Amino acid sequence: MWSQCPVILLLFAVFTSHKTQAIKHQWASEVTNFSSQYNAGSYSAKQILGKPDMYPRYGGTKGSWIQATGQLNGHQFIEVKFRDKVFLTNVVIYETGNAGSVKRILAKDVQNRWIEIFWVLHAVLIQKARKFSPKIKVNFPVNELRIEVDCSVSRSYVYIDAVKIVGDDCPRQFKKYGDSCYMIKKDRVSADMAFANCLETGGYLANFETLEEAMSMKKILKKMNTGLHFYVGGRNINRRKPGGGDWRWIRNGKMMKMTYHAFGAGQPDGSDSSPQDCMFFYAGERYTFHDVYCDNGSYLGGYICEI
Repeated sequence: MWSQCPVILLLFAVFTSHKTQAIKHQWASEVTNFSSQYNAGSYSAKQILGKPDMYPRYGGTKGSWIQATGQLNGHQFIEVKFRDKVFLTNVVIYETGNAGSVKRILAKDVQNRWIEIFWVLHAVLIQKARKFSPKIKVNFPVNELRIEVDCSVSRSYVYIDAVKIVGDDCPRQFKKYGDSCYMIKKDRVSADMAFANCLETGGYLANFETLEEAMSMKKILKKMNTGLHFYVGGRNINRRKPGGGDWRWIRNGKMMKMTYHAFGAGQPDGSDSSPQDCMFFYAGERYTFHDVYCDNGSYLGGYICEI
């Protein structure tokens, strides 16, 4: 049965009033690594931090990062960090000398791996200052970039004045409720199809690790009043275990044991002869959890993705 604890109900206001997504513009705030720098002062790696000092001027004015003499090759780089992680919509690099030399941009993912988000086969030489904003596609939150430049085309220093990122707390189509980003879809699909669809967004079927989160989402679904069931990321990994099985939240290849019971009356009721190993908010009982077949077409519903 669902708890009616007043303390939990107080949390609804925090969770159900989703925050309006505000686009964030951030300047690089920390240099974490670099291949070389001309000096430790006016042409150092730290000159890339903050708002532009030199742009839109072009040429050798002090205030940009340039590379060390003798290192003007195709393997120069700088790694920078920003204050907040965001889902990127734009990267802007302020080039103020020998522009066109950025050949690759990488973003650090949640596993601390560098993932390529922009690449060109050959750098070019553009002899004017420019704001370089390439098309990018990223489906994970970012606050670290690696920018690789090719000095061999100009046979001279590459000047970078500043780096800005633009992004949101949640990716497109997702809304922020509490501390998480959710996408509530009204498509009528099976549990397995819902699982696959969420993966395609870069997310996963929503996990509700706490009763407070589950109750808050229940309130949202009741208010929507669609009459649809909504699949979530709970799975039974051992239906033979006494007491209704072994239910886990599945996220990015990892499993988390459920720490509370919020199934409806008589639930879960799956068995070997009736393998109901998936889970949804069941509209017929005011969105209590029910177990359900994963892919037999009997129960088609909406689904909730999280990222």
